[in-house]
Amino acid sequence: MSAYLLQAGVDHERLDAVEKKLKSSIPDLVRVASVEEAQRRSAGAGDARAYILLVAPSTETEYFNKLISTIHRYRGNVFFILISGEISASHYKQLIQGGNADWASENGLPTEVLDIVARADATLAPGLVAAKRPVVTSFVPSAGGVGNSTLAIETAVQLAGSKTTKGGKVCLIDLDFQGSHVCDYLDIEPRLRIDEIINAPQRLDDQLFNGFVSRHSDSLDVLAAPRNKLRDRSPSVEVVSALFDLIARRYVQVLVDLPLEREPWTGPVLAASQGILVVGGNTIPGLRQIAETLVAIHSEAVTAASIRVVINDCEFNMFGRAKRHDHVKRVLPNETPFFVRHSPAAIECVNTGKPMSLARPSDKAVKDVGAIVRFCAGLKPAVAPATV
Repeated sequence: MSAYLLQAGVDHERLDAVEKKLKSSIPDLVRVASVEEAQRRSAGAGDARAYILLVAPSTETEYFNKLISTIHRYRGNVFFILISGEISASHYKQLIQGGNADWASENGLPTEVLDIVARADATLAPGLVAAKRPVVTSFVPSAGGVGNSTLAIETAVQLAGSKTTKGGKVCLIDLDFQGSHVCDYLDIEPRLRIDEIINAPQRLDDQLFNGFVSRHSDSLDVLAAPRNKLRDRSPSVEVVSALFDLIARRYVQVLVDLPLEREPWTGPVLAASQGILVVGGNTIPGLRQIAETLVAIHSEAVTAASIRVVINDCEFNMFGRAKRHDHVKRVLPNETPFFVRHSPAAIECVNTGKPMSLARPSDKAVKDVGAIVRFCAGLKPAVAPATV
């Protein structure tokens, strides 16, 4: 694949910033001064198609129309990827009409560019298609109030900030469509308007999906629906599958925060996971609930996932060992759990909307979550893109 970076009305500083984001994933990216130069270089390299990454400012209508005219003048062996700030739905439709162009958000680099290339011509970029297969880890609560969402959030934040993602992005999806609260904990707006596709999952395309994404950072996206306690319909398997189809092409790590109640899509989500973390508390009833949840997962979900237990909000003794460890061994004799200790900072961080991993990185509970992060990072991606 030949990929070329072309300036279109932006300053060199911004062009440098875009190039820096892309270089780790597209090491052969070359700056060019014109479309013709890109065509000559591509022909000389024997490539069937040149991908031109056109870096443009957020565009006014008149300027945008000129760009569209230029892009549609070149067909066949050139595919343009417009990189800019947000564009309107009408501009996006104009851009893709010619079949030789698409748009990537500057905040979504490099993942969105790789996704577009893979869709545009998979035969020209088999390595990129393979790179798009994500690792999916599902967090499963064994009871209410065990901190399932908090652990998923802290793990996502640490994963997104680690080197293991290698420039790719992390997605945290909250599948509690009635009582989602992950965005509250992160102080961002929930944007997954599930009611727009609940009756017509075929409506979900890249443009609509982009509107559903809440961006926490350059490397962490969140999909969560606004709370609606009176929502009387849960999305179907087809709706959740449509979401996962688009998620699988964009992210290297996907963390799923599952609700306590079983839904028709719970089994398929678990079957699509490479890792499953069953979360519970360190009491005898809590440990029994964990054991029951493990039995249910093994009996219902056909999965080759690595399954681990997380015992949350634990007390530790002065020697750094979780209290009531003997109870854990007795109720869960075949498990090697992760223990995450109680932290007084947790409530403060929830109230301020800043995860402990960012606000209190030296907190011991944050270090405990680090073991879960290493587990997720060590999982291998699926042979094919994850679907539900």
